[in-house]
Amino acid sequence: MGGTSGRLTARGAGGAEAMTKPLILVVEGDPVIGCVLAGALNRAGFDAEIFQDAALALESLSRLSPDMAVVDWAGPDCDGLGLVDSLKAKTRNLMTILFTGRGEYEAAEQARLSGRVDVVLPKPFNLAEFLNTVSACVNSRSWSPPPAGEDAGGGVLTGWLALDGREAYFEHILDSLIDAVMMVDRLGRIIYFNSGARRMFSFRDQSVGRLTLEDICPADNPLSDLVAHFFGPHPPVSEQSVGYFLKTGGTRFYTMFSASLFQAGNHGSAVLLVVKDLSASPVLFERTAAETRQLERLALTDPLTGLYNRRYFDQKLAEEFRRMERYGSPFTLLMMDFDHFKQVNDRFGHLVGDEVLRQGAEIFGRTLREVDTLFRWGGEEYMVLLPETGGEGGLAVARRLHRLIDDQGQWEKLASGLRVQVSMGLVSLPWVKGRPASLNDVLATLDRALYQAKKNGRNRIVRYRDDQDSLVEA
Repeated sequence: MGGTSGRLTARGAGGAEAMTKPLILVVEGDPVIGCVLAGALNRAGFDAEIFQDAALALESLSRLSPDMAVVDWAGPDCDGLGLVDSLKAKTRNLMTILFTGRGEYEAAEQARLSGRVDVVLPKPFNLAEFLNTVSACVNSRSWSPPPAGEDAGGGVLTGWLALDGREAYFEHILDSLIDAVMMVDRLGRIIYFNSGARRMFSFRDQSVGRLTLEDICPADNPLSDLVAHFFGPHPPVSEQSVGYFLKTGGTRFYTMFSASLFQAGNHGSAVLLVVKDLSASPVLFERTAAETRQLERLALTDPLTGLYNRRYFDQKLAEEFRRMERYGSPFTLLMMDFDHFKQVNDRFGHLVGDEVLRQGAEIFGRTLREVDTLFRWGGEEYMVLLPETGGEGGLAVARRLHRLIDDQGQWEKLASGLRVQVSMGLVSLPWVKGRPASLNDVLATLDRALYQAKKNGRNRIVRYRDDQDSLVEA
């Protein structure tokens, strides 16, 4: 592990012949990682200059004239991204790779998208992937604009994505993949696809630029909206999802796919898609589909009662509010809170308290329509969303639920001396007088109605009457 003043040397032997090898400058604070990188680069046919000290790395530029710089974000004496800026300021066309930990990955990707760095590799890194990336970057040259009026031809890196004389090298890499790799422009046109995509989607004579996302995406695949999001004002770094695609003959098949923004120098941006066909492996398909359903269920339901949770409530309420604003469709929102629930837990124990919440959910659920939705809002509070239901209809539902909960015989079976009662707040829309400024106004009004029911002695229903702009006990 030779070198002085924080520098590790790993020059290849062989005199003048060795000096013709591409030279990689690596700034890495960990000497062990530095030695590993040096050895790997040497064995792969590169020369490597490894530095632990950023200042020495900068001083060496004029003497070494490296082909590429590899920098660790968390350097020992500087910010890695700042060092990249300094290196590029001294050597304008120097290609750069930035190693980054998980915490800095998104910021590093934004730096890549803005052109400050060429490649971002997360730590811990795969050594083979690192060497392949270095090889690709060293061999690549500047982006070339498409020849005017020339069709790209399916599956070949020419035209918009042409690399001066190097397209065959990259085409060989991409065509060795089983998965489909495609690039899509902001208009939804598929501007590149590899051989994996040709096989997966049964592309025949179609050429690049003549295919669009509409040709391969059914209506239930969110990809079209996702791609548009990448060209918006605040694009994500990357997205991953599962969904169905279409072969050109119309056959649906299930996939896992990822999307990330690809910056092509002065020629704009594209979305890079990688699609994995899961239908060829029934076991993997079923497992992935089941896991996806399970994750969706867990994300939207309360584990104790099995009811939908607050996250799903926010989504459904927003949908119903938009329907009301657009079409005038009425709906009622009912908020229920178990009275003195802390006393139930303190006197009978939390297991009995949990059972009260579960049985309460069952009782509420039995009397609601299929179109109604019951949610656990949090703690001992529940919400009921009643679509196409005005004030009087909502009040009738509230009274029915209140009577069912107030049947104390059912609670005596759970624990002797147990009494369970609820207070309720009720709001119905659309309002006759004025309009709520937002959903927050609606929820604030509902909260005031429930608070009034508690304040008036609990075990009662209070509704908001917008025609009177008042809270009325029902």
